[in-house]
Parts: sequence; structure tokens; C-alpha cells
Amino acid sequence: MRKRLKKKFKNRYNALKEAKRQRHKRKGNRCIRYEFLPIGERDRYALINDEVTPDYPSATYWLVEAFCWKHNNILRIFPCSKIGGSTSNSPVRMIITNDENVKEILNTFEKVIEDMKNDRFWHTIY
Repeated sequence: MRKRLKKKFKNRYNALKEAKRQRHKRKGNRCIRYEFLPIGERDRYALINDEVTPDYPSATYWLVEAFCWKHNNILRIFPCSKIGGSTSNSPVRMIITNDENVKEILNTFEKVIEDMKNDRFWHTIY
């Protein structure tokens, strides 16, 4: 029983399941696309040593979600464990565009994914 409670306390919020649920919504804010990628060594070191973000000791993956709303589009980035669990439901970084053009947020999404694959996401400004 103690192990189960400890595990739930550590990864209380499952960001990956939430992204899958939001993908199938019909109304409101809808997840257009999401990607689940491993964190590179340089990005992990920068995330752990950053003073602004809270501690994410079990974060080994990035979850990137692209949301489409009525008047703006949002890109949210979460650090997660390998099963999609996170200690917090608030993203580490958000990129907001006020344009209704979906292609712009998808281009930014692709750029973020490439930076994560090349292990230079944390120090890049979007």
C-alpha cells in the first residue's frame, strides 16, 4: 500500500493520457498534434540546474502538444516520465500565437521537435 501511494504522489498528473483525450475532442480547445520524445543529456542537465522551473527528478521525456482555440494557438511543453507522468499539470514552456492560422503553430511545432531531437531545445528562444 505504501509503494502505491508513494508512486501516485510522485507522478500525480499523466500528461500523455490528457493529450490523447484532448486529441479526440470535438468542441473547445482541441489538441491538433502531440509528440513524445526523449530528453537529451544537455537539455536534461539544463532542466535540472535551472532555478526558475521546479524539480522534475523523474523527467526523461518531453511531451509537446499543439492546441487550437478560437482566436489563438498554443504550444505546451511538459517534462514527463517514460509513462507520461508529471509532478505538475502546468507546462514548463508555452508558445502562444494570436493568429488563427494553424500552419504557423504547426511550423513552430516542427521546429521545436527538431531542436529537441538535436538536444538544443532548452537554450533556444522562440
